[in-house]
Parts: sequence; structure tokens; C-alpha cells
Amino acid sequence: MLKSVEEVLETAKRIEESSYAFYAQAQDVVTLPYLKKELQYLAEQEIDHRKKIEAMMAEGPSKIAKDLKIERIQDMKLGDYLMPSHFDPNSTIQDILIAAIKREDLTHQFYQNLLKGAKDEDLRKVLEYLSIEELKHKNKVQFLYDDIVYKEN
Repeated sequence: MLKSVEEVLETAKRIEESSYAFYAQAQDVVTLPYLKKELQYLAEQEIDHRKKIEAMMAEGPSKIAKDLKIERIQDMKLGDYLMPSHFDPNSTIQDILIAAIKREDLTHQFYQNLLKGAKDEDLRKVLEYLSIEELKHKNKVQFLYDDIVYKEN
């Protein structure tokens, strides 16, 4: 279990870096220009999250927390009914989108679990913000899945 704010933030930073790498790789695999652009957007969002986390590491959560706007987002839950998928250079668009949905969901759940144990109010606000951001990404990818995969079928 992560015991300190520093451990939480370092782990969160690694997760965001991994998510960026996933979306950067996925851009190289897909051929649909529309989907490439959406994956690029998601990759840029992961960079932004990493920068926020690095700022928190340097300045402390309280400085960042005061500027965060917490939104309420409803999970579409489309991904809850999809089987996990793999991702490699031979993956289909459907495989990539399912892997992305599952990845965002796991990251959202990770932040939610950390939030349950966090005592510091500023850290709680930061974790809630990051959790909601991941849920937004999950919903975005679920919309893409619905738009691309269901239209093909």
C-alpha cells in the first residue's frame, strides 16, 4: 500500500507516463485520421496530467488543489461489458479501443482506491480530480468505440 503523498504522486506519474506511451503507440497502429487525432488528444492529456503531478511533487498538493475544478461525470459503462483485449502492432481498431477503455477504467479505479485512504484534504481533491479525468477519458474512448465499431457492425 502506498504510504506517503510522495509515493502516491510518483506512482500516479508513472501511470500517466505509461498511458501516454500507450496512446502514442496506438497512433502508429491506426489508419483512420479521425481516430489518430483523438488518440493524439488523449496522449496530450496524459502529458498534461503528468505535468500537474510533477507540479504537485515540487510545490505540494495544496498549491495545485486550490485551482482544480471538480466536475461530476457519469460513466457510460459500455466498457464494463467488453472483454479485455490485447494491444500490439497487429491489433484491430476494436482491440485498441477496448484496451484503452480498460486501461482508463483501471486508472480511474486506482485513483478511487487511493482516494478512499487519503486523509489530507488537498491530496483528496487532487486524487478526485485525476479520477474524474480518467473517467472522462474512458467515456471519450467509449464514445469512439460506439461511433467506430458499432457503425462497422
